[in-house]
Amino acid sequence: MMRIISSSSTITVVLFGLLCVVCHSFTPPPTKLSSFPSWTSHQTNNRPLAVSQLHATSQNEGNNKTKKKPQHDRTIDRRKSPALWRNDFEYSIAPVGLQQQQSPSIQLQQQKIITEPPELMSPAGGWPQLKAAVANGADAVYLGLTSYSARARASNFDPDPTLIYKSDYEPNNEGAASLAQAVKFAHEHHVRVYVAFNTLVFDEELHEVQELIEQIWECGVDAVIVQDVGVSKIVKEVVDALSAKMEEEEGSGRMGKGLDGARMEIHASTQQTVTCADGVEFAAQRTNATRVVLGRELSLTEIAQITSNTDIEIEAFVHGALCVSYSGQCFSSEAWGGRSANRGQCAQACRLPYGLIANGELKHLSFDGIEGIMGGSNKQLQNNDVDEVQYLLSPQDLCGLEHVEGLVRAGVSCLKIEGRLKDSSYVAATTRAYRQAIDEAWGKVLEEQSTTSSSTKRILSSPDEHVSRSDLTHVFARGQDENHDGLTAGFFEGPKHQRLVRGRSPRHRGVHLGRVVSSNSGVLTIQFDDRLMDEAEFPLKRGDGIVVDRGMPQDEELGGPIYDVRWNARDGTADIRFGREVEHRWMDNDRRSRQKMAPNGAHVWKTADSDVSKRMKRLAVLDPPKSPAKVVVSGGIGQPLTVKVIDTRSGKVGEATSDDLLEEAQKAGLSAKTIRKAIGTLGNSRWNLGDDDIDSSSLEENVWCPMSLIKETRRQALDNLVEAVEGSPKADDEWKMHTNLSYNDEVVVDQLLSEISTNIMQGNDSPSASVKVSVLARSYEQVDSLCSMIESSSGGTHTVDEIVVDFLEIDGIRAAVSRIREVNDVRVVVASPRIIKPGEEGIWRTLLRTEPDGIMIRSTGLLHRLTQLGGAGQQVTIQSSEGDETIQVAIPELIGDFSLNAANAITAFELLQSGLDRITAAYDLNANSITELATLLGRKASQLEVVVHQHMPIFHTEHCVFARFLSKGDSYQDCGHVCTRNIVHLRDQNGKDNLVLADMGCRNTVFQAESQSGVYSLNEWVKAGVGHVRIELVDEKGEDAVKVVKAYLQFLEKDKQAVDVWSVLEGVSDSNGRMAGVGIGSLRNSVERRSGEITSNIH
Repeated sequence: MMRIISSSSTITVVLFGLLCVVCHSFTPPPTKLSSFPSWTSHQTNNRPLAVSQLHATSQNEGNNKTKKKPQHDRTIDRRKSPALWRNDFEYSIAPVGLQQQQSPSIQLQQQKIITEPPELMSPAGGWPQLKAAVANGADAVYLGLTSYSARARASNFDPDPTLIYKSDYEPNNEGAASLAQAVKFAHEHHVRVYVAFNTLVFDEELHEVQELIEQIWECGVDAVIVQDVGVSKIVKEVVDALSAKMEEEEGSGRMGKGLDGARMEIHASTQQTVTCADGVEFAAQRTNATRVVLGRELSLTEIAQITSNTDIEIEAFVHGALCVSYSGQCFSSEAWGGRSANRGQCAQACRLPYGLIANGELKHLSFDGIEGIMGGSNKQLQNNDVDEVQYLLSPQDLCGLEHVEGLVRAGVSCLKIEGRLKDSSYVAATTRAYRQAIDEAWGKVLEEQSTTSSSTKRILSSPDEHVSRSDLTHVFARGQDENHDGLTAGFFEGPKHQRLVRGRSPRHRGVHLGRVVSSNSGVLTIQFDDRLMDEAEFPLKRGDGIVVDRGMPQDEELGGPIYDVRWNARDGTADIRFGREVEHRWMDNDRRSRQKMAPNGAHVWKTADSDVSKRMKRLAVLDPPKSPAKVVVSGGIGQPLTVKVIDTRSGKVGEATSDDLLEEAQKAGLSAKTIRKAIGTLGNSRWNLGDDDIDSSSLEENVWCPMSLIKETRRQALDNLVEAVEGSPKADDEWKMHTNLSYNDEVVVDQLLSEISTNIMQGNDSPSASVKVSVLARSYEQVDSLCSMIESSSGGTHTVDEIVVDFLEIDGIRAAVSRIREVNDVRVVVASPRIIKPGEEGIWRTLLRTEPDGIMIRSTGLLHRLTQLGGAGQQVTIQSSEGDETIQVAIPELIGDFSLNAANAITAFELLQSGLDRITAAYDLNANSITELATLLGRKASQLEVVVHQHMPIFHTEHCVFARFLSKGDSYQDCGHVCTRNIVHLRDQNGKDNLVLADMGCRNTVFQAESQSGVYSLNEWVKAGVGHVRIELVDEKGEDAVKVVKAYLQFLEKDKQAVDVWSVLEGVSDSNGRMAGVGIGSLRNSVERRSGEITSNIH
């Protein structure tokens, strides 16, 4: 390693200051325990310590049977570093500090000049939603197919292009509407259509995918939203081939069949988990994406930093449901239900109740999340039972209305509304609300820039009808209490853990009215919130719907339409009676049961407002607005009449000339009034004329023709405009084109697969003599125990070849690396975090300073950064740990982890070509699919790694369970770093305790309680050529870690049978001393459910 000493004292000071920013906390927090067993070693008979005892107990390194006390490196020993956390960079440290960190290739650029307003994209789960979106101001819609869509439960659309010739837009017998008809309808109103092809694809599906992409292209779709890297390769090849064939057939110069003849684009889905500019560039360069949908966990400041460092279009979610887990990184449905979220089959496990286990003790959580603390107004009405918090992973929904202007100024290209499972009223309301907000923000930007925009303002049907934030809470909001209405700013303002997840209810609640005062003889008396009393109108009326929220939404709740309501002005309460059906259901119970359904202090919500519902339904069925047009009429005596109809949005022109000639007027010539009367308002066409949109100045004076001639010429001009705008041939020609463009559906996929074979034949990689074994450790005790095991082993064909250090924090990494270096012939790999945000780029320098043999790559952003620096083997210059000098280190091997979602051979090969030395199979693959993947990779399977043992990382979240429920803090700055002092599990409905760990970026990973083993498939994988298998540890004690690893090694040596390994695994306990068992989990070879069979846990 070469050291370069700075010659200038000034430079030394600057570099040292920068190092302090990148690698140090300003106030070091308490050191986190380096191993879990140091807590459990104080337990007796599996009984956890009391909280007071835990707080009084100091870390005891001596409890771990280590040969040496770890010598912590001072530059990586402190967890909370500004290089890895957000708020201090955004609000405390000047942007210059960020620029100094970044390499020159992504220096923060000047603020972009914004020339166009962002596109507004609305969801269309079916035909009614599509119409609602178009009528209420959407610039684009996104929809899914009947397969390969992340919302498999939506009605979705049939991609068969021949359905365009049906005379109506009705769905087929399976409930899916025609995609071709949907595109035709949307394009008629200058609205783009994007198909969400945002799931992972398995090898046996690749040829079907190619066929679907061809059909999508034929339907005229404007872009495909893609998660799978392999699918993006197929899309590119198909579009290239079809576009070239189209140009050859037509010679028209059109690039595709999208709006205005545009080429079909690739958009990188939020399922690709892109959270930094490097990730954006990877998507652009390796998947040919022209637009990237960012993760929803980014703040406005972070989004602005990304947009300023790329020329790629950036899309951001602005409204709708928030997944608690990073998109593309949720495996709860896969682990617990065999239905992968990455395959469009999310079971919404985040909306289920959980118990918080802190240091082995079940906590009773109330409003403010801390045991024994209550919050909110009307404290005299609060009740410990009805205020209990159970939904610890269920976020409130995103509502970015107040941040639209900030997103516009940040240069975001598209604002996206979530909700393909929502009804047409929801789509209408949200689309109109954000249309209004975008137009208002854009007007301010234009005024400040003193410029004009070339874009045409979108016209709304019923333009005077406005939708407010209050309306949106009526339409859908997961209300929690009187202070949290279910709509939040998400992460736009940075982490706000106390606000995002309140934990009381996972479903729609509406508007908070107040609390139950009493319930007697079928009369419910409620105390209204003070804020409602300030409103002009009484907040409740007959016909509205309410529900009594007693804190257990999984049980039957009292609620329904109101039959009668009486206001008690004296005390601000109201007496409510339900209709007969609800009243009977309530009163037929015994007295105790009736009281349980409406206990005093229970929250009361208005779930439906009859007036608002009527308004939203009316908006949902509006006819789409007509497009603005202009008409130019010209001609002279003895000449034909010429009529031009111009679409002012696209500039397209439809022109026609009359067969008959204009005559000299015998009396009065054609006046402007006469011409307007003849032209009319363009009748039943999709265009509309304003009062000043007919220009007859080019018509000679004193000319005349019959009114019928003007009308006929106008009709022909309109027909020509339709053809010009749609940019497509007549139906019979289009069908001919479709048949001509069809070709062997195996060409593209087979070409891509043959490239893998060709590369294998030309390469020098060969199957290893035996499979390599890697062990991932998450504590120093595990590392030390493994090293001791290896040192004392007598050898054998199979041993531990590699130890991966993944402490989920920077504390102790160097000590672990040093310990592993003491063992001969064992490689050391350090694992990177799954998420890297703007300002966190310093993490790769921190990892390189440990000088490992490999870095485990978990994000495409880090992969792009390291390969841009030269990739494995390249020497790079970084600052030393001391900060007063620079050093040269080599970039080690780059090992792609499961989070890159390599689910098929094309994706795996593309990632290997991107600079990885190994790639880990995606967790969505079952055992047979892994075998198929290895088989297709051939000799490249030696670079394939399979995780044979693990606790599935079911959630990976920006939301911090520790901060929310064990502190009153909103981020690491004020949470007290409770994650350093507490061991936390989430108890699920099956009574299993799932471990929660906070990583170096304060992001939480929830690990499945039950371990997953592939021991019964291991021989099959090795036979297929898999070169590496990994055993992952979580919170096992050192001795248990050794038992687990030894069992697998003995199996590979054929000293143990699979059943023997299984028996060992069943006896392993977690950090609380509980045995959670072992299962096959996602590796089970079961038939995947069809979309029609899928239901949600939460409605």
